[in-house]
Amino acid sequence: MKIGIVGAGGVGGYLAAMLAKSGEKVYLVARGEHLEAIRREGVRVETPGGAFSAKPHAVSDDSKDFAEKMDAVLFCTKGYDLEAAALKAKPMIAPETWLIPFGNGVGNAEALKRLFPDNPVANGAVYVVSHIAGPGKVIVKGKGAIAVFGVDGEIPEPLKRLGEAFAKAGIKTKVSGRITTDVWKKYLLIAAMATLTSFYDEPMGAVVEKHGEELDAILHEILAVGRAEGAELNEEDIANVMKQVAKVPYDSPTSMWLDFKAGKKTELEQLSGHVVRRGEAHGIPTPVMRQCYEGLKSE
Repeated sequence: MKIGIVGAGGVGGYLAAMLAKSGEKVYLVARGEHLEAIRREGVRVETPGGAFSAKPHAVSDDSKDFAEKMDAVLFCTKGYDLEAAALKAKPMIAPETWLIPFGNGVGNAEALKRLFPDNPVANGAVYVVSHIAGPGKVIVKGKGAIAVFGVDGEIPEPLKRLGEAFAKAGIKTKVSGRITTDVWKKYLLIAAMATLTSFYDEPMGAVVEKHGEELDAILHEILAVGRAEGAELNEEDIANVMKQVAKVPYDSPTSMWLDFKAGKKTELEQLSGHVVRRGEAHGIPTPVMRQCYEGLKSE
């Protein structure tokens, strides 16, 4: 398949490297020193089990760099960059190109549908602890990535083919027919951990060890809002989140926490503010999330 990946950070860089290594035709959109490093040497991925390099086609977000139309375009950008990045990627999108957001948040597919109303749009989520450690270099902690993508209902053939490509690349993959619920399951994990690691300025292991009551409370707040938004979530999903974070190395960061520490723009509105606002809309109290959100917003 011809797969475009927009966003060459910890998620996009890793997916591009894995897919390119397995022989898929991957176009990775990057910028600046990152773009030049990937063009020269490819993407270097370092994991607890070893390191490897792979060389996807590295292209800039300048339209003259897009020579072909893609079968699927995966958006691995921050939520606040999604719309601008999608518009710049328009030259690689044909009418039949599938568009799949893999960024954090629960409203990304709707944003793409507004921009490309005639294109097929799926939704997606990736579970991976990874970050950029320098131009063209991705650090992955844990056992790699788990990718979930699909639609609500019958799964179209192109998405099945994309799932096969992911599996061939060694990426644990689920092609889902109930993607709204699956995306909220990921949001349950990432919104809670991103908010609490950033608020307490501590890694994921420390949040679990020292702030368990707050973690439990905030997970239940997100659960309640997700149910009101139509996701089929239950207590088992909270138990699964706790199992997942128990497997992550103690010092694992979240991307939002790293962005706060670096003084960069963050996904605070997508990962914390969204829960507060949607809770208000549904009459659901979110006191722990609100305290964290307002504290972080004032920084």
